[in-house]
Amino acid sequence: MKTIILVEDDQEIARLAIMFLESEGFRVLHIDQGNHAVNFILNTPSDVVILDIMLPGKNGIDICREIRRSFRGAILMLTACEDDINEISALNMGADDYLTKPIRPHVLLAHINALLRRSIETIDNKAVFFSSGIKIDIVRREVSYNQKSVDISSAEFDLIALLIKHSGDIVDRNTCYQNLRGIEYDGIDRAIDMRVASIRKKLMLAGFNSMLVKTVRGKGYMLLLD
Repeated sequence: MKTIILVEDDQEIARLAIMFLESEGFRVLHIDQGNHAVNFILNTPSDVVILDIMLPGKNGIDICREIRRSFRGAILMLTACEDDINEISALNMGADDYLTKPIRPHVLLAHINALLRRSIETIDNKAVFFSSGIKIDIVRREVSYNQKSVDISSAEFDLIALLIKHSGDIVDRNTCYQNLRGIEYDGIDRAIDMRVASIRKKLMLAGFNSMLVKTVRGKGYMLLLD
């Protein structure tokens, strides 16, 4: 049974979310105070943390930043307004995905299932991939260039791992959205483009000047491995 930690101070939202997720077979642990969240999350084994932004004691953004280095599971942010958070800020703080309230139960479930699918141990019986000085470790979920670690976020690594599974092929945007966010591509959203741009920027800062993830205009993305 997968365990979810829900950090939400609105008791009615929490009650409904817990009822729904438990009916779907999850174990749900609930915290309603931000100042207790970090210690609880880091000391309680779980697979997914659902984290509201506006919390008493400590906000969700600060909690996310504090737990990200140690917490190996997925982090899903909840926000009351699209203006509160976007894909770039979510990536920067270490979240894997975000949802805007009001929460639709089946959309929440789709996002959670997409996050849980990220736990890939090997791809085609390989755990480590190399390309022009880049090392991609699937089990450790780490990327390095010339033996120096690159600070790739969990969400960015999910995209790299998905593209590795289809190495040499173009992965269309709808496949990316279904696998990484649990939703259909609406033809407008640029969340995956932002992840690609962030990966490229971080690799360039590490000294890698070639292209690892190629955007194929009008079609999707391709990982360029040696």
